[in-house]
Amino acid sequence: MTAPARAAMMMLLPMPEPSFVTVLFTDLVGSTALFDGRGDDAGDAIRRAHFAALRGVVAGHGGREVKSTGDGLMVVFTSAVEAVRCAVEMQRAAAAVPGGPAMRVGVDAGEPLAEGADLYGRPVIVASRLCDAAGDGEILVSEIVRQIAGSRVTEAVAPAGSMRLKGIAEPVATASVLWREDPDGAGDLHAPPEAAPRQISVVVADDQRLLRAGFRVILDAEADMTVVGEAGDGRAAVDVVARRRPDVVLMDIRVPELDGLAAAERILEDPENRTAVVMLTTFDASEYVFRALRIGVSGFLLKDTPSDRLLDAVRVAAAGDALIAPSITRRLIGEFTRAARPAGDGVPEQLTALTGRELEVLRLVARGLSNAEIATELILGEATVKTHVARMLGKLGLRDRVQAVVLAYETGLVTRET
Repeated sequence: MTAPARAAMMMLLPMPEPSFVTVLFTDLVGSTALFDGRGDDAGDAIRRAHFAALRGVVAGHGGREVKSTGDGLMVVFTSAVEAVRCAVEMQRAAAAVPGGPAMRVGVDAGEPLAEGADLYGRPVIVASRLCDAAGDGEILVSEIVRQIAGSRVTEAVAPAGSMRLKGIAEPVATASVLWREDPDGAGDLHAPPEAAPRQISVVVADDQRLLRAGFRVILDAEADMTVVGEAGDGRAAVDVVARRRPDVVLMDIRVPELDGLAAAERILEDPENRTAVVMLTTFDASEYVFRALRIGVSGFLLKDTPSDRLLDAVRVAAAGDALIAPSITRRLIGEFTRAARPAGDGVPEQLTALTGRELEVLRLVARGLSNAEIATELILGEATVKTHVARMLGKLGLRDRVQAVVLAYETGLVTRET
């Protein structure tokens, strides 16, 4: 993003600590051997040089150090792209420290829980375990990080299969950031060929002209985004979306004439319309989030979300994915759904059209598993899983995986305990 675009967003939108962050862990490989081989004084000097180099890189990418683990750092970012870029620079900085050992890195994104200045929860555990699982000089990231950042960094981010990580019940789909340079000096051996980015068309619906102008500046500054329309109320938003057929609409939840959720529902009930809706609001009320998910929106963000996270949301929604991963929405959905009593055969009446395999797939989707993780769980090909998911959504008349998660909880097919 250009400096003027960032400045425009910072003037319009405050920058509080976000709930959705990218968590990065580093670890020195063989730090004990470092001290044994070089002695305490020399080993400590190398260690200090290593951490000084890493902290300099973190500061340059807007990361916030949460803590040092002795052999590594835990850092959080508001942008998955900056986290991956930082991880690459950290590896290169670590490799440049004379006599320093190799380093490994793990990265995940999600909504960790806070306790004072510390963070804990699934994204923290996954990032830490990915770091443990990485090899010397490797950067392992989760699937959601690959989806958000993979096409926006210079280095290739290649799927690395699903892994069983300690403390995580389901297999975790992973990817490896291929950052090392060609030893013959020909440049980055793994850099993908440059290609023109896919253009994403966006409509901005908000009753505040200044905010619409600010969002337009930010979005139009991106090489892969174009604002094709604006609307100051809900009815106008429905009309401009019908005429422009954008990839994504950013919809304020409180617009005049027709509120944002009602407008979103009209947009999403059109079977010919493939526009994804990302809701924007100035307040964080879970009941509105739940209603939005039931309608089929692809994301729900506060207006003070950092600009990088906003752009991530647009790209993820345009790719046909939900901004909020099902593994994150389970906690929210569990607070509001009242499970229906299943039929005598254990299958809820609303789901009787599904085959046994499609029910299995729905259960795993509701647990937050990606297609790659479901393939590992059921010992199937990923293409086969994708077909089952598409058929399941089609039979149930659902737009996306988030709606599938909601239905699975509402019907009692899964509960918070399953």
